[in-house]
Amino acid sequence: MAAAFSSSDIITDGPVLNLINKRLRALRKKLNRISQMEESLSQGKALNKEQEETLRSKSSVLAGIDELEKLRQPLSEAVNQEIQLALEKNKQCSETLTDERSDEEDDGTVEPNAGGENEGVSALSDLLSLVYFGSIFDVQTLMSAHDNMLTRTHERNCCLTYDYVTDDDAAGDPLREWDLDLIAMMGGLLISRPVNSCMSHKDALQKCVEHAKLWLANSEQPIEPDSDITYAWLREKLNRIMASDYYTTIPEIRAPVEVAAAGGNYTSFQLPVHEPVLPQVDSTVSVENSTTEYDQEVIWRSRWF
Repeated sequence: MAAAFSSSDIITDGPVLNLINKRLRALRKKLNRISQMEESLSQGKALNKEQEETLRSKSSVLAGIDELEKLRQPLSEAVNQEIQLALEKNKQCSETLTDERSDEEDDGTVEPNAGGENEGVSALSDLLSLVYFGSIFDVQTLMSAHDNMLTRTHERNCCLTYDYVTDDDAAGDPLREWDLDLIAMMGGLLISRPVNSCMSHKDALQKCVEHAKLWLANSEQPIEPDSDITYAWLREKLNRIMASDYYTTIPEIRAPVEVAAAGGNYTSFQLPVHEPVLPQVDSTVSVENSTTEYDQEVIWRSRWF
C-alpha cells in the first residue's frame, strides 16, 4: 500500500488529484476503523450492528484504495498533458493575433501607436498642439500687456502672502518670487518654443510633449541639462500653492478705479480684476534679508539656464 500523501502534495497537485487524495484519505480512515474493530473483536468484545456492517466492507475499501492509487499517476500525467496543450494553443492564438496586428500596421489599417500608453501620449500631444499654436497666434494678450501685468503682479503678491502667513509649521521654507518665476518658465516650456531657438514648430512641439510627460511622471530628472532643478522639486512648489487658502479663496471683482488705486503707479486698467482677499499679516513678523534672497534667486536662475 502506498504511503499517505502530505498536505503539501495536496496543495500542489491541483483540483483533480486533490479530489483523488481526499477520497483516499476517507477510505484509509475507514480502513483504520476496521482494523480497530478487528482488534476489539480479537479481544472478545462484541460489535454492534453498524460496526459489523463496516467490518464486512473491508474488501471493498481495500479495492477502492488500490484502484485510486493505480489511477493517481495516469491522471497526473493526463492533467499535465492537457495543461500543456492549453498553453500551446494559447501561445498559437497570441502569435496569430500579433501577426495580424503587424500585417494591419504594415497595410496602414491600424496606427502603430494603438497601445494604451501610446494613445495617452497621442492625446497629450493633440492637446498641447492646440495650446502651443493658440499661444503663438494670440495677439489679444499682447495688446492687453499693461493690464495683464497689473493682474499677474497682484496674483503673485496674493499667492506669496497667503503662503507667508500659513499656520502649517511643517510646510517648509516659504515660497519666493523665484519659485513663481520657475513655475512660469516651466509653463512656458510646455506651450511655446524656447526663446532664440532655431527649432521648427514640429521639433518644438515634440519638446513640449517630452517636458509634459516628465512632469506628469513626477520625474527626478533635471528640467534643463545644466540645472539641478527637477520636475519633482518644482511640482512640490506647485502642490504647496494648490494646498494653500490662495487656491480656494473666491476672488472679488474690483472696479477699474479701485484697481488703479490699489496698483500704485498702474493708472490705466479697463478690465475688472479678480482679486482674492489678502489675509492679515502681523507687522511684527521678521523679514529675511532682501539681499540674501536676491542672491539666492540669481543662483537658481543661473542653474535653470
